[in-house]
Amino acid sequence: MSEEISINMATPQEEEAKRKRETTLKSIWNDIRKRGKTLSFVFSNDITREILSRVPVEDLLRFKVIYCEILSSSSLTLSRAVKIDHPFKSAGIHVYGSCNGIFLIRFFHQFHRIGLWNPSTREYKDLPQNFPKYPKHPPPFFEVVFWLGYDASRDDYKVIRYPYYHKYSISWAIMSDVYVYSLRTNSCKKIQDVPYYIFGSVYPNLSCDDGIMLNSALHWLGRHFLDSESGFSLIIVSFDLASDEFKNLQVPDVVLDTKLKRLGVFEECLSIYHVNKDNCIDVFMMKEYGMKESWTKKFSITDQPIQCMRIFKPMCVTKDGKLLVLWNHKDLALYDPKHGGRRCSNLIHGIPRNVLEHCGTCIYVNSLVSLGANTYM
Repeated sequence: MSEEISINMATPQEEEAKRKRETTLKSIWNDIRKRGKTLSFVFSNDITREILSRVPVEDLLRFKVIYCEILSSSSLTLSRAVKIDHPFKSAGIHVYGSCNGIFLIRFFHQFHRIGLWNPSTREYKDLPQNFPKYPKHPPPFFEVVFWLGYDASRDDYKVIRYPYYHKYSISWAIMSDVYVYSLRTNSCKKIQDVPYYIFGSVYPNLSCDDGIMLNSALHWLGRHFLDSESGFSLIIVSFDLASDEFKNLQVPDVVLDTKLKRLGVFEECLSIYHVNKDNCIDVFMMKEYGMKESWTKKFSITDQPIQCMRIFKPMCVTKDGKLLVLWNHKDLALYDPKHGGRRCSNLIHGIPRNVLEHCGTCIYVNSLVSLGANTYM
């Protein structure tokens, strides 16, 4: 029997607990205001942030006027999943990905309009007009993809604009016209040419990677052109969000000859999931970041239903160590590497299979990260 995860379906007990929580919160805040004190007077800012991080976003937003400074801090993030509604239904949007509760979106009928949106706060920000979007006369097989990442060293969110070709060749061994937008400075700049071809797609129902965030860098599978005789070699392309530089990491030799593979993060290590010759999934972890010799096989997924899959995307790892994966663009499976068991089916209750098949998927967490735009939708 499959396990179902309900979305936004609170039980009467949960509703009662929510009402009690709201009453308690109001009582605490009213008491603080009557005494003429702020929470930071009672506790240090670090403790205050810890307290606020445990409060649901909808409750925190009610007190933003009272505690604007801390609630506007980008360091205050939360990780409770929610069902969200968006105001862009009539316009139609494509979501390139999310990072710390911020969506990077493009409007279908306004190709040159790219923006950032925080569903929790409803704040929206258009990227500046001087940030290059699409060329007026693109070459054949050409698209532009955008990625969103977080630079922890500067508390900055960055958008990378990368030219993408649906077919790679020697003539595309070096990618130019790569730009980076900084939310902190609200400016963009052109960076050095990139000697790597990054795998990806702008179409949500094809194999695509939003970029794997780890160690303040985005990661993708890609190819590096060696020479006209050797052709391309498979690598992991990384983009350092602090230095705005592209680099590369080596993959384990065993995955070089396999066609189906994915990047992910498992136990806070960069990981590769690939289909072996027996049509099963092997999971390798880079235990020491940047060291090829540290690649280690962690576990295999050998269950019969998963043997039949053709497209595989690891979504996330749950708190108890289970791996949530999407395969064939239409099925979600929960795999437990500790016990070798797995549950598969349409795990998320209320989402039809055709939605997973024709729409993209990404991980989203609630947050109060401010975009500094003061525009709300």
